[in-house]
Amino acid sequence: MNYERPQLLEPLAATHALGLLRGRARARFDRLCATRPRLLAARQRWEDHFLPLALALAPVTPSASHWPAIQRRIGFTDGFPANARRRSAARWWSVAAAASVIAGLLLIGKFTIWSEPEWHAMAVLAQANATPLWRVERTADSRRLVIRTVGPVPIATARSYELWALPAGGAHPVSLGLLPAHGNVERALTAEQRQWLQKSMQVAVSIEPAGGSPTGLPTGPVIIVALMATVTG
Repeated sequence: MNYERPQLLEPLAATHALGLLRGRARARFDRLCATRPRLLAARQRWEDHFLPLALALAPVTPSASHWPAIQRRIGFTDGFPANARRRSAARWWSVAAAASVIAGLLLIGKFTIWSEPEWHAMAVLAQANATPLWRVERTADSRRLVIRTVGPVPIATARSYELWALPAGGAHPVSLGLLPAHGNVERALTAEQRQWLQKSMQVAVSIEPAGGSPTGLPTGPVIIVALMATVTG
C-alpha cells in the first residue's frame, strides 16, 4: 500500500489527528511516521490544523428534555451524580459539535487539500536516438514530481540512476532523487530543490553507486541530458 499517495495519506493523517485512528492501525501509522518524513509532516500539519478548533469549542449545556436520551446513550444510571452528568454531557455535546464541524472540513478537504494534483510535462529522458526510459512531470508550483517509467530500464548491479537539475549560470547540479527501474515514483521536493529546479532549463541522469551519489554531485557517467518543458497554466 502506497501511504504517500495524497488520497490515502491526508485522510489517514486527519483521522489520526482527531484520535479516531485506533489500535493496530494507529500504531502502524505512528511507526511509519518515525521513518517517513512526509507522513510525519502530514500528521503534524493536521494536528496544527485542528488545534484552534479544539481550543475554540466551548461546552454546551443541553436542555432538561435531552437528559434522559443522553443518559441512555452513554450508559449513565439514575444514581449517577447530577453535577457529574452535566459535566460529562457537556463534554459529550462538545465532541458532537466538533465532529460535525470536522466532518464538514473533511468533506471540503476531499476536494482541496488531498485532491489529485495536476501534472505538467517536465522532461522526457532518453539517450540519443534511443527509446525514452522515463517521463518526468511536475506540479505547477514544482513542489512535487512524478517519474513514470516508460521504457525498459537496463538494470546495473549495485548501481542507481540519479536525476539532477542543471541550474543556469553554471551552478552545481542539484539532485532530484533516484529514478525507478520500473513503475512510477511520486516525490515531494524540498524548498531548496524547488528553488534550483525553477532556475534550471535542463535535467540530467547519471549512473551512481547504489543509493545515489555519496558526494551530493554526479560521480558516475552522465548518460542523459534533456531540456525541460516550461510549465503553463
